[in-house]
Amino acid sequence: MSHDDTNTAFISPGKKYIAMVEVVIFSVIQLAQFIMRYNQEWLYWHHRQRKRPARCFFYSWWGLLGLLAQIRIAGSAMVISNPSPNQPMLIAESVLESIGLSPLLFEVSLVLLRSGQAGRTGPGNSRYPKHIRFLLHFFRFPVILSLDVVVVGECTGIRDCMYAGAAVFVATFWFVCGLVMWLAVVYRSILSAAGLSCVLIVMGALPFLMVRVAFFLLGEFGPQKFSPMDGSEGIMVGMGLVMEVFVVIILLLARAVAEPFWPVTQARTDSEA
Repeated sequence: MSHDDTNTAFISPGKKYIAMVEVVIFSVIQLAQFIMRYNQEWLYWHHRQRKRPARCFFYSWWGLLGLLAQIRIAGSAMVISNPSPNQPMLIAESVLESIGLSPLLFEVSLVLLRSGQAGRTGPGNSRYPKHIRFLLHFFRFPVILSLDVVVVGECTGIRDCMYAGAAVFVATFWFVCGLVMWLAVVYRSILSAAGLSCVLIVMGALPFLMVRVAFFLLGEFGPQKFSPMDGSEGIMVGMGLVMEVFVVIILLLARAVAEPFWPVTQARTDSEA
């Protein structure tokens, strides 16, 4: 992608082809995760509101993996529709590329919470104590705040802002990795077999997520070839797209283990207790 005097850029044919592939892949992901989540919401329904088809639809379509898919489809559509984007368009593409990490980490949080409820229906009913549930909810806030700070720093050209946001994000990511491994060791005798399997499967997603995080950081602070806008197309596919797809598949598998698609038997809800 080469810049000219009018602050526009040229999208290479290779990058446009990658964008088309992304639209197809993430459209399939959106449909697959919607069908899975709708069935799981209807069978298990852990929310305090009354279960209704419209609410199941909302939680399923706007699930975090669905949100990631919609972000990626929107970013790819911008690349396909505008072969010579101007500076505001490039900034919008960069923002969409950066914030896509937060739904993945948020989904890690939700899947781990579901591991504590594996085999149970209704609100609450978690095998995790309150402080663990708090930690699983809490780490979402530094994730989204740090990514926002990085994006703001990039858009305004304030490098110190980018460094601060990246430092908080990296620290939070390592905390998440440590938390997942700690849950797998300390709570293996407390979780159900399905819940423990769910945690172990999430642990399997961490190496791929680590590569995706490294690509994000190298894109912000590394050599030009790591830039998601005008860097190497091979690196963008290998460290970005492929890693995201692997993480999505693993997280869908982990949720399917914690909440199988067949009805739960002998499960008690709060209303039955």
